[in-house]
Amino acid sequence: MINMELEFKRSTLRQLKYYKKKNPIAYKLIRKKLEGILNNPEDSNYKKVKKYPKYKRARKGNYRICFRVDQLQLYWTYLKSFKSIPIVFSKK
Repeated sequence: MINMELEFKRSTLRQLKYYKKKNPIAYKLIRKKLEGILNNPEDSNYKKVKKYPKYKRARKGNYRICFRVDQLQLYWTYLKSFKSIPIVFSKK
């Protein structure tokens, strides 16, 4: 196991604190996924972000975690929930 340092963007840390307080189930899902990323950041299940080749993304439930790995540091930059996106069905 590699010892990695985890850095958060300020806005991402605020989001994580919000989930810890308001939605503890989502917080546990996200935290478990972060532990998996820390243990194996070069896993092939993580997709590259198209316009930013240094960044990768991971999905856990309705959440997407974007991150970048530099030597022994993991920069967590983005967290997005897909529950807030309305699904519109077109009528034909």
